[in-house]
Amino acid sequence: MLGLIVTIRVIKITSTTKVIVDRSKSKHEDIRIFNERFSSSLNNPNNYPINITHANSIKEKGVQIADLLVWSIFQSLEHNNSDFIDLIKNKNVIEVFKKH
Repeated sequence: MLGLIVTIRVIKITSTTKVIVDRSKSKHEDIRIFNERFSSSLNNPNNYPINITHANSIKEKGVQIADLLVWSIFQSLEHNNSDFIDLIKNKNVIEVFKKH
């Protein structure tokens, strides 16, 4: 979680923001605690509303893409397997889906 907190502090929140995370928690109390910790770790000095949705990654293409990117990094760092990182290295990530 520390790496995530360090990363998200870099992004300054300048308006109401929607965040979609992979649903890994099922208990309402666990979700509430996650949301509080996540929100408090953001660079949000003006306290803009942060709407956090815990979604099934099967239904959210953006979460699927994030999972793929993070999994590729994990393979490179933890298993010294750079095959997947090499496929995406030096590529621009572009919008590949639209909600209708």
